[in-house]
Amino acid sequence: MIVGKRIRSTTLGTAAALLVLWLAFLPNAIAEPEIIIQKRYYPAVGQTSAQIRQNLDRNTPVRHNGKPFDAYTKWDVDWQFWWAYDGDGTCRITNVTTVIRIWQTFPRLENTGKLAPQQVDQWERYMIALVEHEAGHVALGMDAARNIERRVSQMGDRSSCDQLEVEANALARDIIARYARHEAQYDADTNYGERDGARFP
Repeated sequence: MIVGKRIRSTTLGTAAALLVLWLAFLPNAIAEPEIIIQKRYYPAVGQTSAQIRQNLDRNTPVRHNGKPFDAYTKWDVDWQFWWAYDGDGTCRITNVTTVIRIWQTFPRLENTGKLAPQQVDQWERYMIALVEHEAGHVALGMDAARNIERRVSQMGDRSSCDQLEVEANALARDIIARYARHEAQYDADTNYGERDGARFP
């Protein structure tokens, strides 16, 4: 039996190479994707709701086609898989793992101590809805990663490991493209979260 690995990105050292040999003799296992999240915040201030709105539009780093948006979530999935070439002339996937990297941008109201309680309540309700909307994007990315692990691990035998590598990577890229379309539809259905309350004021 010959064992090997194919990865989209990442350099594996000696310890990982030993792990490849070990995994080659185990049945396919699907683990939860590894998650790496980076969040950044930009300031919002104002004495009235209208002033806060103007400040949001001015300070947000999130713009699309020149239009300002209050928050943004971007995700990217890296996948890697291991294979084994059996003596009978077939190559099979032995393990698949994914890493999902998530970048999020949110506003942060900095002068809540100077605002009326009803204004603070209004902001907090808005932020709850905004975070929930962005969590929907994260969920789609997580589903994409899980689908890559599941679908690639379920690929049948191939006569060539090169063929297996090409087909596995094509399958993963197709899943990513499909979930990118899901994200666009999600924003269209919710009007970027506004229909679910992610709108200020």
